[in-house]
Amino acid sequence: MSSPLASRLTVLLALLLAFVLPANGGAASNDEPSAISESIAPDDSRTHSYLILPFEDSAPEPPRDWLREAMSISLGEYFRGAGQRVVEREDRILAMEELSVPAGAPLTLATSIKLGRHFAAAQDGPRADRLVVGKFSLDQGQIIVSARVLSLDSNRSGPWKEEQGSLKDLLELQRSLSHSLLREDGLSADSLSAAADDAEAGGSFPLVAYESYIRGLIEPAPGRQQSLLRKAVEQSPGYPKACFHLGRILAKSGKGGEAEAILKKASADPVPYSALYHALLGSLALDGKRLPEAEAEAGKSLSLGETAEGRILKARIALSRGDPDTARSEIDRAAALDPENPDIEAFRRQIEKPAGTSR
Repeated sequence: MSSPLASRLTVLLALLLAFVLPANGGAASNDEPSAISESIAPDDSRTHSYLILPFEDSAPEPPRDWLREAMSISLGEYFRGAGQRVVEREDRILAMEELSVPAGAPLTLATSIKLGRHFAAAQDGPRADRLVVGKFSLDQGQIIVSARVLSLDSNRSGPWKEEQGSLKDLLELQRSLSHSLLREDGLSADSLSAAADDAEAGGSFPLVAYESYIRGLIEPAPGRQQSLLRKAVEQSPGYPKACFHLGRILAKSGKGGEAEAILKKASADPVPYSALYHALLGSLALDGKRLPEAEAEAGKSLSLGETAEGRILKARIALSRGDPDTARSEIDRAAALDPENPDIEAFRRQIEKPAGTSR
């Protein structure tokens, strides 16, 4: 009779084999051995939560960390647009620190699985039931990207999906790859069609602006981060996602007027951040004592998706109208959506302040 340790080792070995990357650097062939199961069983019955890791670069020199992260970030944005949950990059970085995984280091197969298991077993905070791993190779302006999905609940692995083309068409390649992965994972054709329409509405932007946008998102220094996002907006005026992230950073730093001006330059809603975008515009309008505008933006935000930010805005509007009971109800709904949001407890204290108490 096999021991529990032997059983666990057998499962780990199976996982490793299932994720072995082909030696030629491309996607796995159809006759690649499947160690755990032939594929992920289609499941369109619920929303999944994905941990999407930075893609591995086939050429270690020169370093292209921005491109490794770009794959993870952009696939995550597309997955969110299709109604799926995605572990935030900041949460992944914290988990890497907790597991002593060096930042920016190539992720081995064993380390990728270790990170996936960390989020699969999480009791508090973000959880994942899907792991996405991938790689890319770049040669003379042509790029090949491949990825696959592992179900962390069932230990089933999906087939490799691959896209290739010119680097200047990277955004379209990422969209196509995301579509293939989600379709293989059981997402309905209607959901994928809606996500594709939203992505198309967001527009396509020059690669130089996209690179500045990604570099801005992954830059740890606040000043440098702002500069890179400003550069993205300059390189492609109206770039919705760059306008949104820059506006949010400016708002958090107390530059509300400038933040609002940047946000309103967006040429379209910044899918998949549209609900957050309108909540932020509403919050800035409320700061400016423009209550009807704030209410309109709150309505837009919540029509696009339930977020803690949208409910916090509704709570603020209720309190400004002298309705603390509705404010409490809305803040409770915000807490249910995002218990870790630091603005929630601060607003609770504001609601409970006696009338006439200075703020």
